[in-house]
Amino acid sequence: MNSLLTNPSFTERALAASFLVSAALLAGAHLFERVGGFLPCVLCLDQREAHWAALGVAFAGLVVAKFFNSKLGAAAAVGAAALVYAVSAGLAFYHTGVEYQYWPGPAICSGGGATDAIDIGSIASALEQKNNAPGCDDVQWRFLGVSMAGYNFLASAGLFAFTLMAAIAETRAARASRLDAGVNEPTSPS
Repeated sequence: MNSLLTNPSFTERALAASFLVSAALLAGAHLFERVGGFLPCVLCLDQREAHWAALGVAFAGLVVAKFFNSKLGAAAAVGAAALVYAVSAGLAFYHTGVEYQYWPGPAICSGGGATDAIDIGSIASALEQKNNAPGCDDVQWRFLGVSMAGYNFLASAGLFAFTLMAAIAETRAARASRLDAGVNEPTSPS
């Protein structure tokens, strides 16, 4: 059985890196919130959800690779992680554009959406109260001129490229092993 600790494949290393980096990004975001007092906006929370999804996909892929010794399962997981990171990079890119005011953010980012149509007594009055969340264009922290959303974009884009390379490499390896085993790929009629 291939052990993840002694001889991990490129796919397994990509899944492990995916798991560790997403966990570190989530830990950092929660530290900024809990210790630093930086409240997340709606788009920040959406970006966290993408990393939670990547964390779950990477964990599942590692379990499949370790306990079931399934290269196909690990390859599928790293491909799914690449898709999750593509979404995460898109969310972070969109949020960064909102911060730089290249385009407007969603209406809910300004402290609540329109609640005029709701007329249900106390629920309506609770919805009309402004929440404590900052607007999505309110940058609370920057380092070297880059916001947290900007750093998330860089990390997510890098993880997308890394996991995509692993998925492509695993696909090519699977195709080569099929050809070596004498399994012919379907040919298209000429």
